[in-house]
Amino acid sequence: MTENARTPIGAGAGAGAGADAGVGVAVVGAGVMGAAHAAVVAADPRARLVGVASVPDTAAREVARRHGAELATDDYRTLLRRTDVDLVIVATPDHLHTPIAVEAALAGKAILVEKPLATSLADADEVIAAVERSGVAAMTSFNHRWIPSYAQAKAAIEAGRIGRPRMAYARKNDRIHVPTRMLSWAADTTPAWFLSSHDIDLVCWFFGEDRAVEVYATAVRGVLDGHGVHTPDAIQAQVRFASGAVATFESCWTYPDTYPTMTDSFVEVVGEHGVVHLDRKDDQVEVATPTEFEYPRISIMPVLHGVPAGALAHAVGHMVGCVADGTPPLVSLAESRRVTAILAAVHESVAGGGPVPVAS
Repeated sequence: MTENARTPIGAGAGAGAGADAGVGVAVVGAGVMGAAHAAVVAADPRARLVGVASVPDTAAREVARRHGAELATDDYRTLLRRTDVDLVIVATPDHLHTPIAVEAALAGKAILVEKPLATSLADADEVIAAVERSGVAAMTSFNHRWIPSYAQAKAAIEAGRIGRPRMAYARKNDRIHVPTRMLSWAADTTPAWFLSSHDIDLVCWFFGEDRAVEVYATAVRGVLDGHGVHTPDAIQAQVRFASGAVATFESCWTYPDTYPTMTDSFVEVVGEHGVVHLDRKDDQVEVATPTEFEYPRISIMPVLHGVPAGALAHAVGHMVGCVADGTPPLVSLAESRRVTAILAAVHESVAGGGPVPVAS
């Protein structure tokens, strides 16, 4: 798998309309994340939001209107045919990423895919093959790498301050609002695909060259089945690494809606002679009103003085810069494939009830 720098926009005879108007961006998907991506692109002076696609196109029309895109459509291929589109952001439900990402890459567009890259190893390999065949820039939006506390933890671990990582624990748990009301497609994914994908990427990033080799996972069901959403309530997985290190990943999305934050997010890495402890539950902000107490989320998608900020904005801006300048993305496709391989083993273990090797 190659992660070479690409030809920058505007360099050479192959440059399109983006050479004069910045990086032309199309967003496929107009749900929560698609709308957030569109807002970031519209605010980036190096980029231009060309169009938005969704099925039906009702949401795409609203997102396009709000952020000044010239085109809204229910057919993403219309956007792929545009010569002024340089970058396609795939922000559809988890299980729908692959065909869009493959077609976009084969159309010569750089791609930024919401996490996870794909929900099977075969699909991940299909995306990677299309990217390598076309030579376009590609990245999965593991935006947590742009949260300052996680980046600082990575630097501390890489500098050897806690010694070699030997154990990790990570949880990401959501209110029940997410699978029952926010996501119409929750039954087509699981809390591990939707939530643990971020944490698995982070822990593997923290662990460096150490490779995941085996997974044992279990799932709990019942609460969401009672709501007519047929997917696990929670999944816990233990991952063993080649060095003997272990990591436990917890994902649950049945917290009560009275919980003071949408997502309870925690990561701990224990090294040979130190520990890194990251608790993002409250993001250091508390708000109390006569009717509720909450921890507003400020790390991922805050709006600062009317402009999108935070980790998502940094990740999208990074990818826009990669396309504009021809520099390689921070998150490689090999790393994205690794997350998919581990999660595929998690779900195989849940189904079979025993340990499962992680595919290489």
